[in-house]
Amino acid sequence: MKKPIDQLKPEDAIPLFVKIKKLILGNKKPDGFTRLIFSFSLFAWFMLMSWNSISYFVLLTSDIIEKNKGFSVQEVIIKNGQKLGFNGEEFLASLHGFLFHNLFIWLLIFIGLALMYRKKRIYTLFVFGGLMIHFVYMFFTLGFQYFIEDISFFDKILYFILILGTLIHSFLISKEKETALKNSVSEPNEDSENL
Repeated sequence: MKKPIDQLKPEDAIPLFVKIKKLILGNKKPDGFTRLIFSFSLFAWFMLMSWNSISYFVLLTSDIIEKNKGFSVQEVIIKNGQKLGFNGEEFLASLHGFLFHNLFIWLLIFIGLALMYRKKRIYTLFVFGGLMIHFVYMFFTLGFQYFIEDISFFDKILYFILILGTLIHSFLISKEKETALKNSVSEPNEDSENL
């Protein structure tokens, strides 16, 4: 049932997107609270991941930007690194490595968010583990001063949303699982008493 390429329409891609969504998020729709926390967390993740990706892309294309615009991105980064107490070239290399490795760390966190949507308890390991790797790597390569001075207040709010949302949701999901376990244990006892 393949159509010739000249007869394809944009809406022909919709079944593919539905399949990808089902593959990532599963077939079962979670409760409203999980969807709400997931939406806020996904927004925070998307903004932080986008900012990381754009920063890495700008760093990769800094030579092209300098040729076309006459603006040296690397000089700005080197000066900023010197303000933070780094040797400028060292800071540039550290920032490049940090941004590159964070692409994979943000992917790990996304896997955790997909597991959150599916209400799998293991998702906290992916989200908190990814964030812990992110922050430890940031502090060791760029320093705590980088977090204080160069991470914007908006980004700090996004980190807060991601962490707080995950904490609240993981606490409530563990309570929900405990309640379900208690109810399943008490039901067989009631049946045996009725006999």
